[in-house]
Amino acid sequence: MTIILIIVGSLLVCLFVGCSVVYTLLFDRVEEVPENQFIAAHLQWHDIDQTKYPREEVRFNSGRSSLQGFIYGGSNDKGLVVISHCMRGTADAYFPMIMFFVDRGWRVFAFNNTGVSGSEGIYMRGFPQAVIDLDAALHFVNESSALKELPIMLVGHSWGGYAVTAVLNYDHNVSAVVSFSGFNSGRELSIEHGISRAGFFFHLLSPHFWAIERLRFGRTMRLTAVDGINRADIPVMIVHASDDRFVSPTTTAIYAHRERITNPHAEFIMLDVDDGLGHEFPFISEESIEYIRIAEESLQRYWAETQNPSPEQWVKQFNFCKLKANELNSELMERINIFFRDNV
Repeated sequence: MTIILIIVGSLLVCLFVGCSVVYTLLFDRVEEVPENQFIAAHLQWHDIDQTKYPREEVRFNSGRSSLQGFIYGGSNDKGLVVISHCMRGTADAYFPMIMFFVDRGWRVFAFNNTGVSGSEGIYMRGFPQAVIDLDAALHFVNESSALKELPIMLVGHSWGGYAVTAVLNYDHNVSAVVSFSGFNSGRELSIEHGISRAGFFFHLLSPHFWAIERLRFGRTMRLTAVDGINRADIPVMIVHASDDRFVSPTTTAIYAHRERITNPHAEFIMLDVDDGLGHEFPFISEESIEYIRIAEESLQRYWAETQNPSPEQWVKQFNFCKLKANELNSELMERINIFFRDNV
């Protein structure tokens, strides 16, 4: 009997260690969006005239990590738009959106989460970390003499779309929120993707992943977007794409849980698209999506037909333009601008 217990205990320990390694790899550190991956050819600050959009770099602490943030539109006083980025992305990946808000009189605060780009952290830690980092960012805003008097608007995408709604479970003075492609909870998303990849075997691993998150995040792991939206009772706009292949609009998305949302100030926008890019680019124009599709087809042909392919050579050959690939959905963004303006 003792031998059996030792064997079972050893197996459980091995499973736990193995799950810890897998979990850490899933949230590996992100330095920059790779320029040779076309799908991630984001327009960034270094791509444009920086004198037109100057920025101030700031740093603040989230737990033991020092995080990097940037303030744009330093003289704007309409309000402060705080942007929370997606997984595998960086704050710079949202520069078209940053320019949009700055041009309309908003000040913008975009920051990199733990384990991303100029922020400290050997890895991103897990889904709840985005909420922890956003909470720290909002404390930084509240303690800043230059920012604390501005009405606060939150914008998040995917991981950030979860964060900007789940952080409403805390007591921050937020005026309005927009969530793109957000999910209700990291736990729900993990289970759905885990079962789709590992089938029944995932049920054996799930308790270990739960224990890992419990040890790392405590009660924060229980925070959901729905609870935050209902608790805050402020205007919240949920934007989702019908073809989202990562956060399903019928299961794990905040949109999928809309019947549970009792906040009378919540509104929902379903983007009817079928291009396969709805999760990554819910705020990009149809023209840009078509341009991306054509460019990707060209890139695939280039890789298949060229003996020594070079991303830089393809960019020259195709005459690829980041501006064309990153044009915003003007109608949607103006609607968001008005939504924020009306809730200052």
